[in-house]
Amino acid sequence: MRMDQNRILELKKTALEVRKDVVRMIGLSRASNLGFSLSVVDILTVLYFYSLSLNPEDPKWPERDRLILGKSDAAPALYAVLARKGFFDREELWSYRKLGAMLQGTLDARRTPGVEAPGIGPGLALGIANGVAAACRADHSPARVFCFIGDDELREGSIWESVQAASALRLGNLAAIAEVHDREPGDGKGDIRLPKTAAQRFEAFGWKTIVCDGHSAESLAEAFSLCGREKDYPLAVIAKTRWGKGISSLENRNMKAPIAPNRERVENALLELEKEGKRLAEEMEE
Repeated sequence: MRMDQNRILELKKTALEVRKDVVRMIGLSRASNLGFSLSVVDILTVLYFYSLSLNPEDPKWPERDRLILGKSDAAPALYAVLARKGFFDREELWSYRKLGAMLQGTLDARRTPGVEAPGIGPGLALGIANGVAAACRADHSPARVFCFIGDDELREGSIWESVQAASALRLGNLAAIAEVHDREPGDGKGDIRLPKTAAQRFEAFGWKTIVCDGHSAESLAEAFSLCGREKDYPLAVIAKTRWGKGISSLENRNMKAPIAPNRERVENALLELEKEGKRLAEEMEE
């Protein structure tokens, strides 16, 4: 079933507003990397504004779908999405990483509504997601559990141990979203972060696998809808993304040489996003 074009444009507009908030909050804090957050905005927007069953007024609703975020660098993007969804006041974004603020660089499920698990080391989030999915199944809950895995986490051995465990437990209510930057570092030979290679590896462990465009609302929504359809098989969504998506000065840049978010660069980024917003508004009026 194809997504309605108006809904696609609404999701694009929401993602654009989230990107503006991410740029503003990181610009104020000067304490995070824009590229890592911007690459995941479309994925989180589709999850929270289309795919997940949630109730912001009751963040601990027992039958809610869960997202376990493994990529800690993407915390600003998650905060911006949760604020837009209504889990907490958007004004909280502007105190990001300040002393005593609710929103810190490390995720804290105890103090931030909508956050399901604490920020932990690379490669460990899927193990938590396995436990949550198994508990939901034991409670006969319809909840689905999604786990976001960052590009570099696919090199961690703990990820593949958890992948094997999920398959052995037949966690059909679990989906791993593996972000893979669609590029070849070095010569690209044998790199498990490449989309096709990552998909083949999940398949080898008995997972149902789909490769999709991580910036296409329609492609993402179709992939996420497959979670839970097959009772005995977890789902792996390999989402191809572009680092720094939405800001031309960041896209295609070497990720190991990030641009510091000084005032001039933040203002230029916001101007670029404003232009995209005007273009999108014209498209929605047609």
